[in-house]
Amino acid sequence: MLVSFQIKNSRSILDLTIPLTYAEKKAPNGYKQMELQPFLEEDMTRTVPCLAIYGANTSGKSNIIKAFSSLTQITNSKYDPKSFSPNKLHPNNDSTSYALDFIKEGRKFRYILEIDSKEIVNERLEKDSECVFSIKNRITNFTELATEVYPSKKLDTIFSVECLNEERQFRTPFITVVGKNYAGLDDSMTIAYSYITNNLEVYANNNFPFTLGLVRLAKTNGDVGMQKAFEDIVTILRKLDIDITRMEYKQDELNKELKAFQENKYEVSISNNSITTTEINSYHKDVLGNDVQFNFKEESLGTQRVACLLGIVLTALRRGNVLVIDELGNSLHPYLFAEIVRMFKDKRYNTSNAQLIFTTHNTDIMEQDMMRVSEIGIVNRTLKRGTTFRRVSDFEGVRNVTNFRKQYLDGNFSGIPHPYI
Repeated sequence: MLVSFQIKNSRSILDLTIPLTYAEKKAPNGYKQMELQPFLEEDMTRTVPCLAIYGANTSGKSNIIKAFSSLTQITNSKYDPKSFSPNKLHPNNDSTSYALDFIKEGRKFRYILEIDSKEIVNERLEKDSECVFSIKNRITNFTELATEVYPSKKLDTIFSVECLNEERQFRTPFITVVGKNYAGLDDSMTIAYSYITNNLEVYANNNFPFTLGLVRLAKTNGDVGMQKAFEDIVTILRKLDIDITRMEYKQDELNKELKAFQENKYEVSISNNSITTTEINSYHKDVLGNDVQFNFKEESLGTQRVACLLGIVLTALRRGNVLVIDELGNSLHPYLFAEIVRMFKDKRYNTSNAQLIFTTHNTDIMEQDMMRVSEIGIVNRTLKRGTTFRRVSDFEGVRNVTNFRKQYLDGNFSGIPHPYI
């Protein structure tokens, strides 16, 4: 369960914290009986299930998503200095840092990663406010992590050999090395590494191939299998009042020699030894009540988007993941967009404390009696302060009965453009 994410000196951002804490003074009356849960709870901490991020174009919304992506990419592999993107309008800042606060298996973690134009300059993991390890300017502190089998001296060797490259630059995070190669060293390290790399899913947009969500869903808890995962997606798709009577898919592995096939009819994935094509068909009733087959790519863009998105969404809900998506509402009808968001608030679907963080310009969900004051964030940008972030709960006199949409469009929270052509 994600509690907060702090970003310093990244693109348009100077110093910004994204809080996901439940900011209302008390729980609403009868909240246990509410269909849409107002908050998630773990280890006496309440967080929001959804966070919608609004703001004008160029305000920095996408840069927040890119910061999430940068952190996960580095911890999944290693740091590539080519990706270093500090705020160019404040050139005195020479490093970028991220701080992730989260709860996993009843423990509170804080992971800090700081990079400059050459290497990682600071890495630190805390558990329940106690330091698990720290590395600053290559000076290590493994006192709490050390054991008889892995004393500090041996951990220093692991750091030197596996975290530093041939030029002796710190490029691979220590948490990555331990998480991948020394899983039995310390369960705190394993839990934290797994959370960042497996439970934090970041996407630059909502345009996924259907097979991406299908494969991920098939590998969720219990390994439900491709056919069951496909059926689960279609079941939800039909509940969204889309007039598809049924769907089917079939996969074929081609030989190394590429056979001719219609590219616009299949989804294609390429592995080391084979090429797999997936054909997805949908069926609609004609005027005589007969099933008529369509290739899925003949469906409207909105139907394709929501179907492809459902596999990712169901995966996050079942795994208890944090799903971070830029421009979630693109090409989606406002009703379908709202239903995707609602799934993270609905107790029937969100049984594992999953969370959804997304940017959008769609304001319809502000007035559907669904989003609460802690779940709507407004992004602005100034030259002096860079990109800033405030939730509606930070503004005085705003309550959950307020029409957020009207106040936002009236400019009461700022974060909207003021065009004059």
